[in-house]
Parts: sequence; structure tokens; C-alpha cells
Amino acid sequence: MEGVLAGLAALPLVSSRRAEFQGRCFGTAHGLISANAQPREAIMLIGASLVTRSLIGLATAFGPFNGRRRTAVQPPVLPQATQRDPKRGTIRLVGQCAIEGRGRTAGGWGTDTWVLLGLLAEHRTCLLSKTVAADKLWPDADVPGDRFAGLLKATRAKMCDALGLPGNYGRVVIQFKGGTGYRINPDLYTCDVWQIRDLLAAAALATGPEKIAGLNAAVELYVGPYLPGVPHDWARHTAGALNRGIVQALAQLADLAERPEQEAGHLERATGLDPVAEHLYRRRMEVYRRLGRPQAIHYCYEELHEQLRARGRRPSSKTEQFYRGMTDSE
Repeated sequence: MEGVLAGLAALPLVSSRRAEFQGRCFGTAHGLISANAQPREAIMLIGASLVTRSLIGLATAFGPFNGRRRTAVQPPVLPQATQRDPKRGTIRLVGQCAIEGRGRTAGGWGTDTWVLLGLLAEHRTCLLSKTVAADKLWPDADVPGDRFAGLLKATRAKMCDALGLPGNYGRVVIQFKGGTGYRINPDLYTCDVWQIRDLLAAAALATGPEKIAGLNAAVELYVGPYLPGVPHDWARHTAGALNRGIVQALAQLADLAERPEQEAGHLERATGLDPVAEHLYRRRMEVYRRLGRPQAIHYCYEELHEQLRARGRRPSSKTEQFYRGMTDSE
């Protein structure tokens, strides 16, 4: 037995894992002997394990698939944003305002709560200072010093409640770091807007099916405008930027679509999000022509015309000429 255990100590394991592996083997041997009083069987089991590991090591080091000779290029890994992490809650700020925890959903609070959570979501990679938060929350008001503290405390309590945590965990769900600012604890909460942005960023680096999967996942998560009901300019600008990103994703999905019906569907949703994007309407009309749907071409042009007229505009000469070219042959 001592010889086997001494052999374990001499195994050529990576230094950082040697202690862990030896500990498991020593513990296993001790458990077998003390529980069953059969040292011979314990030695045989450990010996068999050592032989197996040695053979695997030789195959890895000298076999045809040695990693030093052949390096596989891994495709970009898309974030699994659509799979719910049971250990974390989700702050939903896209199309709705809600906090989802472990088997419960909370919402319906005042606007200030969602403004604060939106600011924290936008400060994912940096800290949100109290001064910046107060200026964004109440830009035209003289705010008493305890107003932000009260809002922060109430928001922390709601986040704790959603996860079923005690109220004294408030400083854990929204952390105060370095004495300078606040952030959402990413180990306890994620945000739907983070998931969408991560998917779009990963899809931008991917190709083929990986790209399509990432774009589809992002547009599926986009169920409405970002920070709905938040009246501040910064929120509207941020929401507009995210909306444009989704419109671009839908246009890319239209480019990658295998069938014209799919292409038309992506373009229809894109123009629903950007109702004055003339280049997307022209693409829709072209797809309808390929599908043999002349009436849809007319409806598409009229839809654009009405959207522009409501804004005091009319279709460009390029779009008018394109439309006439689509319909002159009827």
C-alpha cells in the first residue's frame, strides 16, 4: 500500500492540481480500508485507476491528436442569455419593468425605481456615483440628501425580496465599491439589456449558423422599447440606440434568410421598429415582387407614405422611382 501511495506522489500532474488529486486518492484508499477492511481490494482499485490515467496520458502526449501538433480553432461562443440561470435574478427593462427572482416576479413600483435600475444597468462596467445618479434622477429639482438613500434602500429591499434573501442583504445585491459608487452584483442579478448587447456583440464576430443563432436570440429578447415610461432624455437616447441595434440585426437576418418568406418577416418587423427607414421598405417591396405579391407592394408603399406624412415628410424620389418600377409592369 505504501508503495502505491508513494507512486501517487510521483505522478507528473500539473502542480496546481497535484495536491487535489493526491488528496482524493489518499482519501479514497483510506475510506476503502477503514470501511471495508479490505486493503488488497483498495490497492487494486487505485492501481487500476493509475494504469488508466497513465495510458490516457501516453495517448495524449504521443498520439496523433497531440495538442502541440494540432490546434483547433474554436468558433465564437454565444452567450446563453435565453437560458434562465436559477441562481440569479433578472432585471427586465426591455418592454417591461420587472424583477424576476427564484420563482417570483415583482414590479409595479414607481418610476424612480426603474430609473435607478436603468442607470445601474448602464453602469455595468463602471460605478454609478451618488452625484451622477441624483442628477439623472432629478435633473430639475433640489434633492434633499436622504432622498437618494431612501430610494436606494427601497430598491435593494425589492431585489432581496425577489431572490428570497433577508433584507440585510441589500448591500450585497447593489454593491458600494471602493467608496466611490454603486453597481448591480453580477453574481446575483443579470439584466435583459446586458443579455441583448452580449448576444449582438458575439454575433458580430460569428459566422454562419452561430451568427444566425445569436441574432435570433437577441431579437427574441427585444420585446419592446428599453426603459419604457422613463421620461428622461438620456433614457430615450439609450433606448433609441438599442432599437437601432435590433433593426440592424433584423436586416442582417433578412440577408441571411434562406427563403423569401423569412426575409419578408424580418424586414416587416424591422420597419415596425423603424417606420421611416425607406431603404428597408424598398427591400420589402423587392421581396414581395419575388414572392409574386403585387398587392403587398402597394400596401408597403402606402404604409411608408402614411408614416412619413404623419411626420410632415414624403417618400424620397429614389423610393418613388423604385415603387413605380415595381408596379409599372402590372
